[in-house]
Amino acid sequence: MKFKFKLFLLMVGLFVLPISLSSSAYAATVATSQPAIYAKAAIMVDADTGQILYEKNVHQPMAIASISKLMTVYIVHQQIQSGKLHWDDRVKISPAVAKLSTASGLTNVPLKAGHSYSIRALVNAALVVSANAAAIALGQKVAASPQRFANKMTATAKHLGIKDAKFYNAAGLTNKLTGSLALKHVAANAENLLSAKDVALLASRLESSFPAVTKVTSRSQMTFAGKTYPGHNQLLGTNLGIKGARVTGLKTGTSDEAGACFAGSATYRGHRVVTVILGARNNSATDPARFIQTKKLLTTVLSKQTPIKIAKQSRIAGASEGRVPDGKQQTTRLVNQKTTWVWVPKGVTRQQIKGKYVKQPKKITAPEKKGKQVATANLVYDHHFMKYLNTFSKTVNLVTSKSIQKANPFVLIWRALTRLF
Repeated sequence: MKFKFKLFLLMVGLFVLPISLSSSAYAATVATSQPAIYAKAAIMVDADTGQILYEKNVHQPMAIASISKLMTVYIVHQQIQSGKLHWDDRVKISPAVAKLSTASGLTNVPLKAGHSYSIRALVNAALVVSANAAAIALGQKVAASPQRFANKMTATAKHLGIKDAKFYNAAGLTNKLTGSLALKHVAANAENLLSAKDVALLASRLESSFPAVTKVTSRSQMTFAGKTYPGHNQLLGTNLGIKGARVTGLKTGTSDEAGACFAGSATYRGHRVVTVILGARNNSATDPARFIQTKKLLTTVLSKQTPIKIAKQSRIAGASEGRVPDGKQQTTRLVNQKTTWVWVPKGVTRQQIKGKYVKQPKKITAPEKKGKQVATANLVYDHHFMKYLNTFSKTVNLVTSKSIQKANPFVLIWRALTRLF
C-alpha cells in the first residue's frame, strides 16, 4: 500500500513539475524584460487601447511642471470642437501676461501687452517652445481668470477619470512664479500634481480625440511673430534602433520639485504609444536624462513585446460558446464583436490568447439575430491578465456568430421530457 502511495506521489510530481517550471520561467522572462528606469515614476501604454506595457510607481501624484500644458491644450481643442473658439480667434495680451512672458528663467516667447495673437500660434508656442505666458493667455481666453481656468482643469480631469489631480495654473508653474496672476490663499510653492498613470491617460485621450496635435509636437522648432525658436524634445528625428518606430512628441516639463519630466509619444507599425518619465535627473537645462530613460523604455518594451490582432468575428478560446435551450441547436458559436489589439511578449501566439468570462454568457432565447451581444471577457495569456488605464475598456464583447432559429414545439416538448428522467 505504501509503495502504491509513493508511486502516486511520484506521478503527481512529474505532472506538476513542468507546470511549476513553466510558470517560474514565465515569471523570470517577464522580470528580465522590464527595463530599469532611473526616474521617480514611469509608464508606457498603448494610446488607443489604454493597455499598460510598463509601469513604475504610477499611482503617486507628483509635480509635472510644463506637462500641465497638455491639459490646457486639451481644453482648447475641446472649446474649438464645440464651436466656442476657433483657431484664428485672437487673444489680447494683458500687461500681467506680457510681463510674465519676459520673466527671467522661464521658457517663453515674448508677448506684447495690448497685442493680439491667434489661438493657433499660442498653442504651437505652448507645445513646441513650452511658452508659459502663451499657456496662461490661452487659459484666460477660455475662462477669463486663472482661478476659473484652474477649476476647469480640475473638472476636465475628473471627466477623463482623473480623481486626485491638483491644478493651479495653465502653465505648470509654481503659484509664486505666475507673479500678479498668482492664486490667492494658495501656497507660493503650490504646483500642478498628477500621477504618471494619469499623465498617460491625459496624453492618450489628447492623441485619440485630437490626433492632429502630433503634427505640432513633432516639430523640432517653430516660428512665432517672425522669429524661430527651437523645441525641447531631444528625441525628435533620432534613431531608436527599432524598425517602424518614430517619435512624434509630446511634452517636456522641468522644475525644482518635478525634476526633469517628459510625456513622449511614438508610433510603431501603425500603433500609437505614450511614455511618461517623471522625476528624472536634472543637472542642467540640457541634461538628456529624461530622453535617455524614454529611449530605454521604448527600445526595451518594443523589442520584447508585440501587438497581436484579435480579428472581428473571430473565436477566442475559452469563451466561444453560448447556450440556446430553445434553439434548433442548443449551443452557438460566440465571436469577437470588433477588431481588438493586445500587446504580449514576443513568442506568444494568437492561439495562446484566451478569454475569461467576466460573467457567464446569458442564456440565449431563440429566435435571435446574428451579432447579439451575450457576454464579455478578459483576454489572458498563460494566466496573465492585461492591465489598462482607468476608463479604457478592459474587456471584449462576445456576440452570436449567426442567426439562431427556434426549435419546433415537438422538439421542445421532447427536451422537456428527457430532462425529467
